[in-house]
Amino acid sequence: MTRAIVFNGDETWELRDLPVPDPQLGGAILRVEATGLCHSDIDHFRGHVHTSWGGEFPSIAGHEIVGRIEKIDPAAAEQWGVTEGDRVAVWDIVFTPAGHRIYGHDFSADEGSGLYGGLAEHLELLPGSMVYKLRDDLPADQLTVFEPLSCAVTWVAPVKNGDVVVIEGPGHMGMATIVAAKAAGAATVIVTGTGKDRFRLDCARQIGADHTIDVEADDPIDRVREITGGDMADVVIDAAAGNPVTVNLAMDLVHKGGHVVIAGMKDRPLEGFHSDWIPTRRITLHPGAGLDAAGAVALINAGKVPTAELLGDSFPLEKFEDAFALLTRSVPGRDSVRVALRMS
Repeated sequence: MTRAIVFNGDETWELRDLPVPDPQLGGAILRVEATGLCHSDIDHFRGHVHTSWGGEFPSIAGHEIVGRIEKIDPAAAEQWGVTEGDRVAVWDIVFTPAGHRIYGHDFSADEGSGLYGGLAEHLELLPGSMVYKLRDDLPADQLTVFEPLSCAVTWVAPVKNGDVVVIEGPGHMGMATIVAAKAAGAATVIVTGTGKDRFRLDCARQIGADHTIDVEADDPIDRVREITGGDMADVVIDAAAGNPVTVNLAMDLVHKGGHVVIAGMKDRPLEGFHSDWIPTRRITLHPGAGLDAAGAVALINAGKVPTAELLGDSFPLEKFEDAFALLTRSVPGRDSVRVALRMS
C-alpha cells in the first residue's frame, strides 16, 4: 500500500492508502521522493481549475515530480533509457492513444490505480510518459525546481548575450527565470515586485538578480531608466500572476524594437492596453507557453542552478496543510519562494 493526498474539489482533502500496481506494458512504477507545489495546485484544491485541460475529482494532485524508478517494464526501460533505481524528473504530460493528459490534474483517483499525481508515495508511469535522469547528489526536494525551470528556459528565448532583462513577479516562476536569463547570456537582470514581496526580492538577489525594484516604493520606469542609462530593457518577462497591470508596465519598460514575454496567468481582463504600442514601437510579443524539461534538467545536472535557494521550504507529506498555508501566504510573518512536499 502507498499513501496519497486526494483532493475532493471542495477545499477538503484526505490521506488515502492505495495499492501499488505492477507496471503496465511500456510503463513503470515510480517511488516519489518529492513534489513541488504551484499556483495551479491552489486552484485545483479549491475546485476551480481554470486551465484548458480542466480537472477531475476526486484526484491526486501534484505535477512537479521527482522520484526513483522502482519497477519498470523492459520496453519502457529501453525507450526511456532508465533502469530500476534511477532518479528521474517526470514531465507532467503523458501521451495516450486518446490524446495527451496531465499528471496531477485530469486523472480521477477512482480511475485505474488512481496513482496519477505527485502528492503520493508512488506514481504509476503510463506508456507515453517522458522521464529525464537527474543527479543523485542533491536532495530530491531541491530538484523539483526542474519544472518551473522547464518553463523559464523557453521564456528567455528572445534573450541574447549582453541583454538587459526585466522580470516582473518574484514568485517561483520568476525566480527560475532569473537563472534561465543568466544562462541565456543576460548581462543585467532586474526583478520587480510589490511591498509584500520584500523577502522574495531579497531572495532574488541571492539567486542572481542584479537589481530589484519595489514598484510601490519606487517608480519602476524611472528606476529601469536609471539602471540602463536611459536605454530601457531589451526583454521584459511578465511572470506575475493575478493583476494584469504588469502587461501595461512591461510595454513601458522595454525599448523600441524590444521583446515582451507574457507568461503569468491573470485573473481578469486587461484594461488600458494600447495596441498601437506594438507597431509604433516595434515591440515583439511572445507567449510564455513552452516547456523544455530536457534543457532544465541539463542545467541542473551541470551544476548551473542554485537549487537550494530556488526551493525555499519543504514539508513531509502528512504536513500538507502547513505546506499549503505557506504556499498561499497565509502564515503570519513567513514567506517562501517555493514549497515542496517530501515523500521519503
